[in-house]
Amino acid sequence: MMQCRRTTTMLTAMCMQRTLVPCLRKRVFTCSFVQTKEYRKILYSGFDCSDSVTRTNTFLHKSRNYAKDSTYDLDRKNNLEIMNNDKEVKLVSFVGETSPSPFEDSNWENEMKLLKELETRDVLVPLKDAHEIDLLSQEVRPAFNLAAYINRSATLQEMVKLGVDISKWEKRKGISSYILKLDLERDMKQHLMFLHHQGVKPEDLGRWLTINPLIFRERIEDLDSRINYLRAVKFTDGEIARLISRNPYWLLFSTVRIDNRLGFFQHLGGLSRGEVRVVAVKEPRLITHSLHHVKRTSIAVTEEMGFSKNEMKSLILSTPKLWITHGPSLLRRFEYLHNEMGLSHSVLVKFPKILLSREFRIKQRHLYLKTLGRAQYDPHKPSYVSPASLVEGSDTHFCSDIAKSTIHDYNIFLKTL
Repeated sequence: MMQCRRTTTMLTAMCMQRTLVPCLRKRVFTCSFVQTKEYRKILYSGFDCSDSVTRTNTFLHKSRNYAKDSTYDLDRKNNLEIMNNDKEVKLVSFVGETSPSPFEDSNWENEMKLLKELETRDVLVPLKDAHEIDLLSQEVRPAFNLAAYINRSATLQEMVKLGVDISKWEKRKGISSYILKLDLERDMKQHLMFLHHQGVKPEDLGRWLTINPLIFRERIEDLDSRINYLRAVKFTDGEIARLISRNPYWLLFSTVRIDNRLGFFQHLGGLSRGEVRVVAVKEPRLITHSLHHVKRTSIAVTEEMGFSKNEMKSLILSTPKLWITHGPSLLRRFEYLHNEMGLSHSVLVKFPKILLSREFRIKQRHLYLKTLGRAQYDPHKPSYVSPASLVEGSDTHFCSDIAKSTIHDYNIFLKTL
C-alpha cells in the first residue's frame, strides 16, 4: 500500500512538471516541490529575514556592504549548490551532510520501525551505549532535569566545569534538548576560543554561556563579520571586549541590525558618532534593548517629566542606564524628587544617578534630614546638602557627615516610618 502511495505521488509530481527535492532525512519525512521555470531560488524556513533596513537610521552609510554576515545573504549559503537551467532544478551537493538516498530506494519498513522504537523507548532504562543519549535528546521535555544526564553527557560536564548554571537553561524552552545534541569538540570548541580571543575572561565564560547558550547556533564566519563591523565604525579592541562581555546577546544581532540600532540612537538624541560609541560602551545592553521601551522612556522624559531635548541628551550621555530601567518606577522617583523635594530639572541633570536609586532610600534620608531641619538642597544657601549624598555611602557615613547625628538616632527614626 505504501508503494502505491509513493508511485502515485511521483506520477502526480511529473504531471505537474515539477521536480521533487528530497529533504535531508533527520527523522522527518517531508519533501518540497520547486517549480522549474518560474522560480530560481529555494526558500528556507530556517532563516529569519524579517529585519527591515532603512537608510535614515543607519550608522555606517558608506560601508553597508563591508561586513554583512550570511544571515541576510541566503543566495551565498554554502550548504547547498543549485544548478539552474530552463528545464530542471538539480540538487548537486550538501556540505557537511550525506546526500539522502532516492525516496524510492529507502526501506520504509525499517524507517517506521526505528521511529516506533524511539517513541516507545523508556528514558529511565539505562542505555547500552553512553552515546545513545543523542537519540534521547530529541525526547527531552521541559519537565526533565538536566542533572539526570550529567553523568552520561561529556558536554554537560564540561559546561559545569566552566561555571555554567545549567538550572537556568532548564527554564528556557528548547535549550535543554538543543544543548544535549551538541558535541564539545565539533560544535562548541571554536565558539569558546572565539569568545576568549575577543576578550571574554575565562572566569566569566560560565556567566556568559548561562545567559546566552544560543551562541553555538551562530556560524564563526558570521561572528567574525560582526566583529569586523565594530572595528569599521571605530570601536577599539578594549571597547569591543566590554561590549561582548557586558552584553552576551550582542553577538546574536547581525551587522545590519546593529547598524540600524546605532543609527536609531544617533537620531534619537541628536548624537554624533563618537557620542554613540560612548553611550554603547557605557551601557552595552541599551543598544540591543527593546526599542519600544526605549521610545516609551524617551517620551516620558520629554513629555511627562518635562526635560528639554538638550537635557535629555545630557542624561543619555551621562546615565544611559535610565533608558533600560522600569518606566513606572522611574516616573515615581522623578515625581518625588521634583515635586516633594523641590529639585529642579537642572539639578537632576547635574546629579542623574539619583534617578536610579531606590525610592525608599531617598525618602528615608530626606525625611530624616527634614526632621533635623537640614533638608536644604540649594547650593546658594547655607547648610547646603548635595542631592548625591542621599544615595551615596553607608548609613553610618550619612549620619556622621551629612546629618551630623548618630546611627542610633537614625535607626530609631526609621522605626517611626
